[in-house]
Amino acid sequence: MKKLLALTAYILLICMTPPLQAQKHQSASTEIGLLAGLSLYSGDLAPRELGLYFNSLYPAVGVFGRVNPHRMLSLRLGLTQAKVGGDDTNSSYPDRMLNFRSSITEFALSTEISPFQLGDYRQRLVVAPYLFGGGAIYRFNPQALYDGSWINLQPLGTEGQGLASYQPKYSLTQVAVPLGVGLKFTFRQAWSLGAEFGARKLFNDYLDDVTSAPVNYLDVLTGNGTLAASLSNPQIKEPQDVTYTRGGQFDDWYYIGGITLSFRLQGGRNRPGRGMGCPTF
Repeated sequence: MKKLLALTAYILLICMTPPLQAQKHQSASTEIGLLAGLSLYSGDLAPRELGLYFNSLYPAVGVFGRVNPHRMLSLRLGLTQAKVGGDDTNSSYPDRMLNFRSSITEFALSTEISPFQLGDYRQRLVVAPYLFGGGAIYRFNPQALYDGSWINLQPLGTEGQGLASYQPKYSLTQVAVPLGVGLKFTFRQAWSLGAEFGARKLFNDYLDDVTSAPVNYLDVLTGNGTLAASLSNPQIKEPQDVTYTRGGQFDDWYYIGGITLSFRLQGGRNRPGRGMGCPTF
């Protein structure tokens, strides 16, 4: 709520600011916008590596700023809050009995390239498809439902993380590469309404806390405790010396798609010198 109030105050301040004097040269336009949509996960706890799983869709929201130095090129900086989840009851291995959910906070810098545009700003409507790609830093926190409570998985070391001869505990802050496509409609040079869908290429397989690394049940039980062992392999009811892999061949990805709405704060490709002010119709 505080962020929303701050954003509202900023917009009101801009609207109360008199337009700047005309400039001799065109300048890059600047926009601020919102994203509302859905997020989706694919990985070891998904029905398939790729696909649309309606029972695994979660809401995603974000804010972003966009600078347009050229009609074919835009630079975008965004902050997005999303959520993902998966359950073996919907996966290819229902007897494995694993599940997870995770919130995701993503900070991304992307480049948007529009190969062509339809329409003309003088006609008050421009339609532009675009491709985007860039870099992102994201924060996640996988949890599993156990006895009616959601348990943080990373501190437990369900695959022996932190023990001798096992991997160290993974970081909850990672990097990703966003890649996607979109379509944007710009009205009267001020408002833009768009739709986009993007995938995030990850460089670790711990989004769902499940990998293909071999795990020994007694190692986890004696080294990381009963809860870690129970969540590592819920099929095992009595301690036993058995080695298994929890995951399969699917790498972890997450996807975000939605509707964007933005308005121009400053500059313009076809109306140089308009300066900063509120969008007009």
